[in-house]
Amino acid sequence: MNKVVFKLIALWWFLATSVLANHHIAMNTVLPGEQKMPPVKLHSLHLAPVNIATTIDQLAADDRIAWQLESSSHLAIQQGINWYKVVVHNASQQTASGYLTLGNDIAINSLDIYSVQPGFNSLNAVNQSQTTRLLPTNNRFTELILAPNEHRTLYIRLAADNELYRPLVVENVHAFMQSSGARHYQNAFAVGGIIAIAVMSLLLYVAVRDPALSWLSAYFFLRAILLSVLVGGHLYYLFPEHPELRGGELLALVALSTLAFIWFTIHLFQLKQQLPRFVYAAKWVSLGLVTISVFSFYMPPSLIVLATNILFISTLVVLFSLGLVLYRRQQRLAFLFSVIMAVQFVFGLLISLGLFFDVSPFNARESLLIASFLFNTTLIVFLICRMYYYQMHDKQLAQKEALTNALASQKAQAQLLNLQEENQEELEQRVQERTLELNIALNELEELNRELEQKNTIDELTGLYNRRFYDQRILAEYRRSKRNLTPLSLVVIDLDFFKRVNDKFGHIAGDQCLSWLAQHIKQSLKRSTDVGCRYGGEEFCLILPDTDQNGAIALAEELRKAVQSFDFVYQGESISLTVSCGVATYTQQENIAPTHIFCAADKALYQAKRQGRNQVNSQDISPDLLIQEHSHD
Repeated sequence: MNKVVFKLIALWWFLATSVLANHHIAMNTVLPGEQKMPPVKLHSLHLAPVNIATTIDQLAADDRIAWQLESSSHLAIQQGINWYKVVVHNASQQTASGYLTLGNDIAINSLDIYSVQPGFNSLNAVNQSQTTRLLPTNNRFTELILAPNEHRTLYIRLAADNELYRPLVVENVHAFMQSSGARHYQNAFAVGGIIAIAVMSLLLYVAVRDPALSWLSAYFFLRAILLSVLVGGHLYYLFPEHPELRGGELLALVALSTLAFIWFTIHLFQLKQQLPRFVYAAKWVSLGLVTISVFSFYMPPSLIVLATNILFISTLVVLFSLGLVLYRRQQRLAFLFSVIMAVQFVFGLLISLGLFFDVSPFNARESLLIASFLFNTTLIVFLICRMYYYQMHDKQLAQKEALTNALASQKAQAQLLNLQEENQEELEQRVQERTLELNIALNELEELNRELEQKNTIDELTGLYNRRFYDQRILAEYRRSKRNLTPLSLVVIDLDFFKRVNDKFGHIAGDQCLSWLAQHIKQSLKRSTDVGCRYGGEEFCLILPDTDQNGAIALAEELRKAVQSFDFVYQGESISLTVSCGVATYTQQENIAPTHIFCAADKALYQAKRQGRNQVNSQDISPDLLIQEHSHD
């Protein structure tokens, strides 16, 4: 799997460098008989919004205006109205034709280009009838045809919502066609590559049914559309008669792709079991992201750009911090996940610098965008490959261990047969010896299988059964109770004010408190059929078969008194702890499922909390009960 990823990276690198090389050659190629476009002199004049009534005739006729000569081919665009004067001189004896191209951006809300008609050398003589207005185009290029020895003066009126730098390029026809084709090929390659990865993720999800892959596929699809928008394929380009669409899809796509990546992360690291509060917060964040995506089409472009940057940076910071938290918990892939978030942040910073500083390579915005998206896609694919590598590695280790034990058993049996053929008199004694060895090997294999099963059903912190075992056991006991007509009781236990312990003494102390409570729970269970489980966080459950409500209340009360009687000691300091308990008993009521039993016990726990904590409460089971949303403190 890793070799496939490395080959994919090498292929993308080769194609990307080939596209850039072809683009560079096309920019500097002149066909036989075609004149290379002459260099231009760029002058700029930035007008405040109050001067928006200034006309082209006033600018062209007024020679007192102090135009500032620009030293760079990138326009320094300020917020508001900007005027630029471009002087082009064809010093050759042949007609030169080409295109004037301005890099596009959603912050540019209007672009008008005016040209002085040939034959008028004095700017003071220019008036409305002698001025030609060239209509702006959505891809921001205008055709130029210069006669031999012609001086051409162009005036550009540009309105922008933000300050930014965009390139202004004059190319001959062949170079323009080659560079445009190379740019389109480069963009199509990047977008198509990400879509291919999205389709592959979707097919892999259909094959293995891993929810993380479905969210990853959605994320890649949205990222491909987002990259297409960033390189020019936005709605305003498709529908130029609707300027209200300018930039609306940018924030919507960023919000929806962020939502998809958050839920991909939740399923990748199984955060529902490890960080349930993060998952709860993610649900509200997802609702907010959907709301943002809907209202983004009603925001002005300046607010869209600001909101997009804030959302992008805050998401990366939160996910990077999440990776560090998981890395502290020795979670696989957490460090690689943090590295991916850090790399994405660096790319975002470089792209942002290109909007405000005319410094190479920051001003190569499209190339940085494509490199950022492709590199991010490659790293995430590598992350998925590592995840499946670890899963396959663990499975291979278990199979190898089982095979080793099976071979040992087979070898022992072969030795028994050989001994039987060699010496019939010693057969019985040898059979007993070899049978003992075989039993030991089988016991070891069975012990390994039990350990493997316990790892899947035992909570590592408390030593009690985990949530998965609880779901299986409560269903089995419910069926047995319903079949044998015996009572089944459930006790839900929660530590009171547990958050205060975490806040005052730290999460390590909190973990030890949970382990200490688990020991009391084990001591309170008198029968082998009684089961104690950690349901989640500081909440525990006791499954008590063949136990009526009074017996369950008595057991819960005994546990409550035991916890209250002994102080938990952490680093020499005593901590008084109490628990609240909720009890529910199933006696074959109609239309009752295991979830209703838990809902009743959970509601009893909720009532115990409301009535002052440190007490046991019970609740009758009803199919109308719902799980209570209450604080664990």
